Amino acid sequence: MEDVTNPEIPEEQVQEPTWEDERAELTQRLDTLTTELHSQRVSNAFYRKARAAGIDDPDALAGIVNLSAVTFDDEGQAQGIDEILTAFTAAAKPKEPRTIGGPFAPNYGERAEKTSEQRLAASAEKARRTGRPEDMVAYMDIKRKLQK
Repeated sequence: MEDVTNPEIPEEQVQEPTWEDERAELTQRLDTLTTELHSQRVSNAFYRKARAAGIDDPDALAGIVNLSAVTFDDEGQAQGIDEILTAFTAAAKPKEPRTIGGPFAPNYGERAEKTSEQRLAASAEKARRTGRPEDMVAYMDIKRKLQK
């Protein structure tokens, strides 16, 4: 096949952009700029409210949370950021520090006292199991106290 383009006419003149092409390009640029502006408005509102809520590093939090649901009302106020911040602060409450060397059982203060019969049975079992004289003496002491 032969090349049907005329070598004397430069390529720029062959196809002139029509107004529809320009309109489509400008519409695409408008959409891009609109989404960028919305994103910046959401980010600014989020940083402002996060700082007011006492969050130290809003940049790190912005990378974690999904801000796509944030909208703006007629007055220009961001809607949905407060719910995100309250959910984050509720989930990130600091735990009480654990004391070193203290009790570790959750119900340590609610220790159940054994009855005399339970202590006697435990002492008798220990004396039978070990056979040590001091365990036998402890069993006899508890038995003698119960008989009185």
